[in-house]
Amino acid sequence: MRETLYLRLRELAPSAITAYAVTSGAEASASVFVREAPLADVIAQAHGRRVVAFVSGADVRLSQVRVPARQAAKVLQAAPFVLEDQFAEDVETLHFAIGARQADGTFPIAAASLDDMEGWLAPFRNAGVSIDALIPETLALPFDPKVWSVLAEPRHMTVRTGICGGFCCLPEEFEIYLQLADGGRADTSAEARGLRILMTQNAAADFTKLQRPVELIAGFQHPLEALVRNLLLAQSINLLQAAYSQREQFDRLWQPWRFAASIAAIAFVLGLAVNGIEAAKLKHAADAQDAANLERFHALFPNENKNVNFLILLGQKEQLMRSAPVGGGLLFLVQQIAQALTATPGLTLKTLQFREGALFLNLGGTDLQLLEKLRAWFTAHGGARLDVQSADSGEGGVQILIKLSAS
Repeated sequence: MRETLYLRLRELAPSAITAYAVTSGAEASASVFVREAPLADVIAQAHGRRVVAFVSGADVRLSQVRVPARQAAKVLQAAPFVLEDQFAEDVETLHFAIGARQADGTFPIAAASLDDMEGWLAPFRNAGVSIDALIPETLALPFDPKVWSVLAEPRHMTVRTGICGGFCCLPEEFEIYLQLADGGRADTSAEARGLRILMTQNAAADFTKLQRPVELIAGFQHPLEALVRNLLLAQSINLLQAAYSQREQFDRLWQPWRFAASIAAIAFVLGLAVNGIEAAKLKHAADAQDAANLERFHALFPNENKNVNFLILLGQKEQLMRSAPVGGGLLFLVQQIAQALTATPGLTLKTLQFREGALFLNLGGTDLQLLEKLRAWFTAHGGARLDVQSADSGEGGVQILIKLSAS
């Protein structure tokens, strides 16, 4: 499984000391070993790993919207106009991201300024590194509808009050912020919400004064450890959506090349079609050549079984010719008749067959005197025996059938 690099973005200078951890999965439940190093050195470790960066919940506004649409893309388009009364700044300066649709039909919404988004991503872009997830720390805390989750640090408190709600404050302001988030109810109210507090090292807040149900969970050496161990991506919101999603960035890079790629694809398909047609033509020509070769083979060896692959038979014949002793065999007889016909102008070879160890030839000529010259050649040279099977003379010339065998 690919490793995941988690880091906590605070100061963005390359030399800023940054907390980070590396785990073997996307969501870690076991112990997490947190280290610290300059931001540039941390980012250098991102190559080949998934990257999940946490940003302060104080820089991300959380809300929920209900719009008459079920598709997330359409909800995200409508969210700025539905929520614009909740923001002092112009919604055009904000980036919105959406969470999964809830059972009551609402959608969680997270908003951050475009300047913050650009600032968070700039160090990674400069290093040629892509981030897989950018998570508000508030939404990395565990969600429980019965209690609020709190991350207690020495000088900072982060509270998750709902599936997409929460706040950040100083420890000395914690009690008043709790009352405001709880609708103004005092801690002594029977309806005051209970707290599950994740205690980090050196967290100095005194929670004994709170008149609320409090569950302290200690053992976290660093705030990043608490965030990594409790992160559930399905219950959080990845800010890298819309223009900041990896898919959108890919589409922007791909757009200028799309037309050229389409032309290349069409040319490739046409090339395949042309090659297919040429291949079909070549196959047809090869089949025709095979048929012609088969016809010539059986004309030369009429006694061979026609149901056997002629290439196998041809190989056997070639082996026999190569292994035949000097003075016999097909190759020797062919050489003899070739020399004899060369020495006897006027005779032409019409057909040739090899069977029973002999060569049977059908010759054509102008007169029977040529046959006598052929006889004389074989008598003078020896090595092969010439037997005349028939000799007919007509208007078209002389037709001679001879048998040539080793002497």
